[in-house]
Amino acid sequence: MNSIDFHHPLGPGAPVGEILLAGTAVRIELPPSLHRLAVERYEAVRNHVERVDSPLRDRVQIFYPQGSMAIGATIRSRKRTDGYDIDIVAELLLPPDTPPAAVLDILFHAINGSPGSQYHGKVERQTRCVTVYYADGMHLDITPTLLVDEFDPRRSCLFHAKREEPSSQHRRLLMNSFAFCEWFKERTPIDLNFARAYANKAMALDEKAEADVVPVPDHSTVEGGKSAAVVALQLLKRNRNIRYASRSGRMPPSVMMAKFAGDAALPGSSISGSLQAIIHVALTHLEAADRAGQLVDIRNPKCGDDRFTDRWPENLSAQRMYIQDLRLFRDQLTAVMSDELTLAEKQTLLVRMFGEGPAQSVVEEYVASLGQAIQSGNRTVSSTGRVIPVAAVPTAAVGKPAIARPHTFFGSKWSKR
Repeated sequence: MNSIDFHHPLGPGAPVGEILLAGTAVRIELPPSLHRLAVERYEAVRNHVERVDSPLRDRVQIFYPQGSMAIGATIRSRKRTDGYDIDIVAELLLPPDTPPAAVLDILFHAINGSPGSQYHGKVERQTRCVTVYYADGMHLDITPTLLVDEFDPRRSCLFHAKREEPSSQHRRLLMNSFAFCEWFKERTPIDLNFARAYANKAMALDEKAEADVVPVPDHSTVEGGKSAAVVALQLLKRNRNIRYASRSGRMPPSVMMAKFAGDAALPGSSISGSLQAIIHVALTHLEAADRAGQLVDIRNPKCGDDRFTDRWPENLSAQRMYIQDLRLFRDQLTAVMSDELTLAEKQTLLVRMFGEGPAQSVVEEYVASLGQAIQSGNRTVSSTGRVIPVAAVPTAAVGKPAIARPHTFFGSKWSKR
């Protein structure tokens, strides 16, 4: 076990809640090993689409990642069998008047190929993209686009075409996910001290990955790291996934949440501070729309016609449901960061916020990491999990943490689902 650095940004000297949030985030994000696998599959699909006998041979302008993978905010699913998705844009060279359904169909045939080929039978044509499914649960969503203006790179149109709808209802939608990702990265610069601390945690956990998977150099643990704002965004997405696991209908879109995170980002912020800021921005927009009896309208700051909320919320009820989720999450976050709760109580809250697996293991790891300091006799730990220098604790208090008084709010607003 490594020695404990009490001045480390995410070491035991940090607030207990902050350490637990960081450990939870490491457990829910896509680790370096699986990121490598995603990149390999991305390259394989790209090469397959451009093969000699493909209907899109010499008709692909550019492939690029979009969404969570492009900004370093990809997370695992709640269950291993649920998999996770990687979003890709395939900018095609087709006549500008090609019908929306035809664009999606040609991409589907290019990837699906002939019987017996690499992806045949593993591909599904969706309303706006083509999905490739893998046996381990991963799936790639490839969205076909056409460039709108060659002097405005990556400003494109994507295609919406449900099979069961008449072609008169099919449509083109302007987008520029590439520019949005660049905007987001500019808004969330990396704090090197935080990035190194977080990367060390991620790499240490990934040592438990299966032997046949090799970490990828371009994962955030190696390539610069990530900011607290990105980590906070991952935690917020995980909480959304937990809340919507048993609900019908669409979830609040990740790209809308990323826009809120970009608006809220502040240099040098902590994970908890970033979460609080994102929630504040989100509630400001959602509550204002709700008071006006309208659905929230969030747009791409780099492409005003690119509407992030064109399919969610479907109605005011869906909007109000997420408002309530954010209010609850805000209260739970405040409780986790407080000194009033015991470590066991914080674990209970983390389970409700992010799921049983990551919450339980992160507390176990935290307790284990404190053993060396306590055994040395130089540190003790309070019932809340805070590390305390022995010199700062009255003699009578050293040796056994005090038992915190029981709380009654675990059956009320903090724990309500």
